[in-house]
Amino acid sequence: MSRTMAAPPRPTVDERVLGAGTGLRFALLLVLFLTSSATIVNQIVEVLADPRNIRVGCALAAGADPESDYLGIGLAAVRAGDAYPACVRRYVPTAAAWVPFAVLAALLIAAAAVYWLLPRWKGRRGRVVPLRAVDPEGELRPLLDELVRVAGLSRPPRFVVAPAAATAGAVVFGRLRRYSVCLHGGLVARRRRDPEGFRAVVLHELAHLRNHDIDVTYATVALWRVFLVAVLPAYLFQIAQDLKDSAASAILGPAERLGNGHDLLLSGVMIAFVYLARADLLRTRETYADLDALAWGADARGWHHAAAHGTGKAAAPGRLRRALASFTALWRTHPAWDRRLAALTDPRELFAPHALTLFVAGATATIAGDQLIDVLNGPGAGGALRVLTALQAGLIVAIPGVSVWRAVARAVLTGGRIPTGLRAGWWTGLGLAVGELLTSSTSGSTRWLPSHPEALTVLILISVGLMCWTAQFAELSVRSWRGRTLRPAMLLGLAAIWVVFALWYAWWQADGHTFATGWAYSETGIRDALLRDLPGTVPADRDVLAGFAAALPLLLPIGVSPFIGWAAAVLWLLPLLAWTRRPATGVPDWARRALRGAPAPELSGPLLPPLRRVLLATAAGTALCWVGTVALMAVMHTWQPPPERRYGTYMLIHLTLVLLVVVCGTLTAAALTGLTARRFPLLVALVAAGTTALLGLAGAAVLGTADGCLGPLNTLATSCHVLPAKVWPTVQLLFPLALGLNIFVAAAVALLCTAARGALRSRRRTAAASPPDSGPAPRPERLVLRRVTAGAVCLTVLALTAAMSLPRDRAGHTSLTKQQLIPTASLPTPSPQVLAAQTDAWLRLGGAGLMARFTTEVLAVLTALQDKAALTDRGFAATRIRPHCVALEHLATETAAYFPVPDRRTQTRWAALHERGKRAGADCRRGIEEGKLTVFAAAMRSYVNIGASTSGVLDSINAEAGRGRSGH
Repeated sequence: MSRTMAAPPRPTVDERVLGAGTGLRFALLLVLFLTSSATIVNQIVEVLADPRNIRVGCALAAGADPESDYLGIGLAAVRAGDAYPACVRRYVPTAAAWVPFAVLAALLIAAAAVYWLLPRWKGRRGRVVPLRAVDPEGELRPLLDELVRVAGLSRPPRFVVAPAAATAGAVVFGRLRRYSVCLHGGLVARRRRDPEGFRAVVLHELAHLRNHDIDVTYATVALWRVFLVAVLPAYLFQIAQDLKDSAASAILGPAERLGNGHDLLLSGVMIAFVYLARADLLRTRETYADLDALAWGADARGWHHAAAHGTGKAAAPGRLRRALASFTALWRTHPAWDRRLAALTDPRELFAPHALTLFVAGATATIAGDQLIDVLNGPGAGGALRVLTALQAGLIVAIPGVSVWRAVARAVLTGGRIPTGLRAGWWTGLGLAVGELLTSSTSGSTRWLPSHPEALTVLILISVGLMCWTAQFAELSVRSWRGRTLRPAMLLGLAAIWVVFALWYAWWQADGHTFATGWAYSETGIRDALLRDLPGTVPADRDVLAGFAAALPLLLPIGVSPFIGWAAAVLWLLPLLAWTRRPATGVPDWARRALRGAPAPELSGPLLPPLRRVLLATAAGTALCWVGTVALMAVMHTWQPPPERRYGTYMLIHLTLVLLVVVCGTLTAAALTGLTARRFPLLVALVAAGTTALLGLAGAAVLGTADGCLGPLNTLATSCHVLPAKVWPTVQLLFPLALGLNIFVAAAVALLCTAARGALRSRRRTAAASPPDSGPAPRPERLVLRRVTAGAVCLTVLALTAAMSLPRDRAGHTSLTKQQLIPTASLPTPSPQVLAAQTDAWLRLGGAGLMARFTTEVLAVLTALQDKAALTDRGFAATRIRPHCVALEHLATETAAYFPVPDRRTQTRWAALHERGKRAGADCRRGIEEGKLTVFAAAMRSYVNIGASTSGVLDSINAEAGRGRSGH
């Protein structure tokens, strides 16, 4: 400690320069309580409403295999189409829609009651007495009133004493606007011999009131006590019942036991996370209360005395003991005394992004998001789910985002090392990934881990990229922002990463997480559909379309989103605006207040590299785009098909290659700036990439407008007509990819180049960091030119993005069906036991009714044919046979809308039977209506053959179902 004291002290930064950030973590705990309670209530209500578990029967009838993974089960539901929700609506009993909400409201009322009664219970348990009972002379009252005034409390609390408490401490409890400060008997006895220690303890407790810590603490305690006492036991009882019932089923039992194991693990880990988050929150609040008490005049010797006589001793020597001490400290609600003493002189702990805080926040946010999807999975809830998912995304990035902003502000003001955001992004992303593993939404019923856990690295990469951007944008803002407060700049930066993360988080929740389970798309089916739908051929068209088939599932869900343009635009337009600011001089007001009167560092001077350097990289990338587009058009002109065949495969390949050329130019500009920019490399690279993509796409649009007039460069047009409107559909198609998804790829390239340059510098062991770019202040005309340039770029991008976001007709014909889209390799053949159970469910939940109706109608036709008048009397045929023919036509349509028979060979026979019945019904009806005896007679012969085949198909289905009725 003596060495630390000897080091030159750094300026102390106001710990609330950008807020404490604890309110966001409390909000996350509240969200987790609501989603967990709602999910458990929903599950219990569903079990009570559907005790026979018919919902699982619908899944089995749809072809879901309980021995398969998540992907196989999900694809079975996709293959079933509308049949599965129709089965659920028809057969699964449900409780009234208001029941879950009523139960959840009752839990909130119970939590409010606990919050209201906790202070009374705490006072009775501590056997507190009024202050006048131990201070009849009223010696303490003037001192306490003075301390209340020092703390700035508009409403003084009630002071009570716990005579039985021998410790020299105090505690605050109460509810909204009715608080009590309980002085321990040992503290009252110590007041005369250590008045400064008494003053420090009381000011510390009053700081909790000033900071509204009591409301947050007691609300958290009330919520989670209700959860642990009322919700969790009911949930565990339900799991116990499920485990008991699973023993009776050899087919569903293993899957149910593994699912219950997932739920138990999730519950245990979630409770641990909540406790860790709550303890971390309370430890942070304790440190803030210490600093407030010190600022109000408390003597620091009081903390030294408490540390010397307290229970929190320093960890004993030894790596294992230190690790154990660190681990146990995570579960305590008060920080260790050595940390509290260190925070009095240098509260760096309050500014550093803590790994545990960010990891737990990411994991609990993922758990809450998964539970939110489970709660809002009904029809008509899509809009509410999208809104709540976007709000949750904002909460997820705000927690590490505020932490990074606070750390950057302190580092700039104290001359410390600027954080890169890598650590905050890593721990947040790791928490998100671990949360996905805990929810089991990517694993299924036969495995603990997903088939492809490497897909979860997408969450880590997104978090790292956003936090690195946040760190650089925060430093740029801290060094250039002028005004009374820095909060507007922070809110602007947080809003930017909120927009970006909301887009990617919604994609992950809807589509991205399926990549952790496997490949859910049939590349062969997509390629064959493209071959059918796109006219014309080009060299090696099947191989080219196979590449399209592999790329489309990755690009289409996110690449064509109308919001991706906005998300990408904020990442590079906000930094671009920094070049439009006039160089500032002096020290801003917010910095003076943050340093509490201490000498403030000089924050003025050029920060960004000259805009011309960025434009040089942009010019190189743009030249590559334009030259590449010209060369592409010249090459494609050599194998130009006839005019009527140019708007199929040929045009698709042309547009794709144009996009690839623009992407290459954009990535070149990003790489050049990422390798050369000494300050804010990610921000500068994004500006260069965005400008290059805009100019590259503009060049391609100009060439497309003149297509037909370019001689050896003509590709699509057949005549010379310069019409800008003809290229607008192409711009609409390429814009979300060129100035949307392409910008995020450029950001990844820029980060890699920056990391490579940093590694190279580390090898060279540079003696000092590169100084910031310096130089004379820009001339006014240069500033005007920069403002005009940046303004023109911003207006163009915003106008185009707004135009792309307008609703337009996206309808297009495709021959691709759901059946062709599903990869058959991802649908494993079920075991004989599972196949029997699926067939039995198919029969019980509608299949038996279809079979009975089909048999009845066919027998009715065959019975009518026994009458001699069937082939001679048209009126007899119209009244006795025609209704059954029509019924068989309709029945074939109903059967096609129902689940296929689980056994694929039997399904082929069953579908062929109905198809024959449908054709015979149509011929029967037409023969009767038009009086064509030959057509009618052919239909009757078909019915005779159908009747002979029906018994074999039905017997196969019944025999298969009979083998499984004893197994589940």
